[in-house]
Amino acid sequence: MCSRRPVHRWVLLLAALPLLCLFGCSDPVVSPLPPAPENPFAAYAVGTDTTFEIVTWNMRNFATDAGATEVALAVQSLTALAADIVAAQEIAQSFRFTELVAAMPAYSGHQATSNQYQNLGFLWRDDEVTVTTINEIFIDDRLLFPRSPLVADINWRGHDLVLVNNHLKCCGDGVLDRDDPGDEENRRWAACQALATWIESEHPDRAVIVLGDLNDVLTDPPAQNVFEAFYQQPDRFRFADQAVAEGPASGWSWRSGGSSPSSHLDHILVTSQLFTALDADGARCLTLRLDLALDAGVFRQQMSDHVPVALVVPQSAMVWGSGD
Repeated sequence: MCSRRPVHRWVLLLAALPLLCLFGCSDPVVSPLPPAPENPFAAYAVGTDTTFEIVTWNMRNFATDAGATEVALAVQSLTALAADIVAAQEIAQSFRFTELVAAMPAYSGHQATSNQYQNLGFLWRDDEVTVTTINEIFIDDRLLFPRSPLVADINWRGHDLVLVNNHLKCCGDGVLDRDDPGDEENRRWAACQALATWIESEHPDRAVIVLGDLNDVLTDPPAQNVFEAFYQQPDRFRFADQAVAEGPASGWSWRSGGSSPSSHLDHILVTSQLFTALDADGARCLTLRLDLALDAGVFRQQMSDHVPVALVVPQSAMVWGSGD
């Protein structure tokens, strides 16, 4: 009969020592976390701590074409831009705009309600902008304003501004017929006349920014230019995006995506209180070519046929008289 010899504990420890060093003495192996997905629109950021930024964007029937995908892409792009204020046009589904605002916790928003289709809206950064009032004007004048302009009275870092978000009548044959009230160009011309009169009547001493899809070019000759009301008063009104309109087609806001040429239809107009800001070093108005951030055709299919236009002004230049 074989007897078992007792195994001392120290013998067991010696036998296990190599395993303990193998698993206990070396640094733990940790799998690296996957990199955070890069925002494809990050290169188009305009928001900084030292500037005022306002953007206009026709979001094309937001968001009937791509639904939740369109909302997600809008959240990505607007978050990347990080602008203080965004004026949006063509909000076709109000609940989608509500979803958009809810997905951007740094922002609040408001959309018009009087239009049955393609409403206007504002988004603004809560840490930069205080909104005093928002209301619609020319609600009963559908001939000149098929989408009632949306007016916001705001304060940005102590400076008061009046913002007029607008989307003028589309289309036409390129010829302004002042004898035909139903002519599309004439409707835009008359709307601009009414807006200029309204600004002078309601806010003669305020800094006012009119922006949106105004559905016409700035470069038509005077006899055919629907913006005559503003050009006739150069000491009072100025288009911040005039250089963009006169520049190459690559900088224009409406991207046709087909055989039709692109056009610059989205504009930012300011009153004289902001002329100094426009002329300041570092001030710029530019088109944000978000369409170049995605594969060909995706932007147009899932987002819009317009790209945003932005006005960026150094904070030090946001100074005007007692009427601010």
